[in-house]
Amino acid sequence: MSHSLNIVIPIYNEDESVLPWLQQVVSYLITGDRLVVVDASDAPLDVDFSKHEIFQHQQVFYIRSDKGRAKQMNAGAEFLLSQAENNTKTSMLWFLHCDSGLSAQHLEYIRSLMPSTLWGRFDVQLNPSTFPFKIIASLMNLRSRLSQVMTGDQGIFICSDLFYKIGGYAQIPLMEDVEISKRLRKIAKADCAGPRLTTSARRWQQQGIVKTVLLMWQLRLMYWLGVSPARLVKKYYG
Repeated sequence: MSHSLNIVIPIYNEDESVLPWLQQVVSYLITGDRLVVVDASDAPLDVDFSKHEIFQHQQVFYIRSDKGRAKQMNAGAEFLLSQAENNTKTSMLWFLHCDSGLSAQHLEYIRSLMPSTLWGRFDVQLNPSTFPFKIIASLMNLRSRLSQVMTGDQGIFICSDLFYKIGGYAQIPLMEDVEISKRLRKIAKADCAGPRLTTSARRWQQQGIVKTVLLMWQLRLMYWLGVSPARLVKKYYG
């Protein structure tokens, strides 16, 4: 038994440079797959995504949402699953960032998961994969594998029935991936055996490696100590 694949891609103030990447992802779709781009942009854009030819594809959709990645992902999941009411196959939701480097192997891996697999994520590889980014990625993967707490960069996928059961992502402005992981790990162990997913090391390059690592750990500690995500998001974005 194979899974139908529902891909949710939140975007915010992206320009047309994202379209080649999106076209590549669409080229990996097979019958039964669906993809939705959930746009929360609040700035004038050079391209009207809703009118782009890629969204004329019968398996590809574009919707608008309020700002906030959790809100966007919940809106995308609700939309796609409403489109799949007559689909009898088990459905898997995949929440994907628009700077993720992937191949058809990633989609095929999720489709071929055993029905008993309820959720999971991919190991990441930072781009560029040179020192020290290779070490940072390895530590990220090890930490999440041991703690069962994932990040959005790792491409979290969740069985649609379970997603509904737990009420989706919490409506918080930051740490929504950490929060949902903590609920999911109480129900089942995550699948982490898929191929590596490439993600950009841009933040480490722009903000500095030590500063970025320390900030990430500080935010996690503050969240664990009960600091509200509303305060954390201000610190994250400076």
